[in-house]
Amino acid sequence: MSGVFICYRRDDRPGFAARLAESLERVFGAGKVFRDVEDIAPGTDFEAVIVERLREVDVMLAVIGPGWLDAVNEGRRRLDDPDDFVRMELVTALAAGKPVWPVLVGGASLPLADALPGDLQLLVRRQAIVLSDTGWSDDVARLIHALRPLVKVPVGRRRFLLALGGFAALAVVAIVWRTIGRQRSTIDSELVGNWQAQVVYDWGDRYTEYLEFNVVGRAIYGTASFLGVPRIIEEGAIADNGNIFFVTRSETVAGDERRLLTHRYRGSLQAGRLLLVLESLGGFDVYSPVKIEAERQ
Repeated sequence: MSGVFICYRRDDRPGFAARLAESLERVFGAGKVFRDVEDIAPGTDFEAVIVERLREVDVMLAVIGPGWLDAVNEGRRRLDDPDDFVRMELVTALAAGKPVWPVLVGGASLPLADALPGDLQLLVRRQAIVLSDTGWSDDVARLIHALRPLVKVPVGRRRFLLALGGFAALAVVAIVWRTIGRQRSTIDSELVGNWQAQVVYDWGDRYTEYLEFNVVGRAIYGTASFLGVPRIIEEGAIADNGNIFFVTRSETVAGDERRLLTHRYRGSLQAGRLLLVLESLGGFDVYSPVKIEAERQ
């Protein structure tokens, strides 16, 4: 089973998890979205099923509401209990190297690392995705576009278009893109897929960065990792002259203060290589532009 695993607390805004699962199922199919309350039969070994599903899925979405961090059971914080199922699911996914994306709902914020057990602190290095009541359709549409490179869509699943509300027109373009993919421009065809680069940042650290692209018309969707963590692509586009531009965002933390860091990428395809310049703006420091030379995986 490939697909999406939704990790959540049943007493921490569970309605958001159910609503998210419904939205994703309309796109990827019911068999592509796993949520324990619906998908584990009574009498089944809960832990064994969770571990098996986590081994098979493509990505985990960790739904975090206002009560997620401080939920207690018999006077003890649940996250401090190694047998807590939410903690077990997260630890298992992180240890297996699965993409784990925090999804913030109900106005929740991403916890600080020192507020989490040691085996969960990697979670805060992942880009958080915010789903709001007022912007639900737009927020979920962006999440779906970011998930597409990771989760295969079953053939024939086109009826989901009506569920995207204001994004119906964009979804129609996506269907057309699939059916006439061979007619795309050379730039579009060459960009779609997975890329990898060894990047040395201006402070001297080296990271293997991964880029995953999909193209609808001239718009670019997908993810680009920063410091090894996938970040959702925003404002991605291919210009008329073939140049590529996109933006990702992350957070930097100093003490109790958080600041947004905006990453602007620009470049082009040359002789089968993707040449980019990355400029990072915001945060607590001034960053020098970084050159990136990526190769197709």
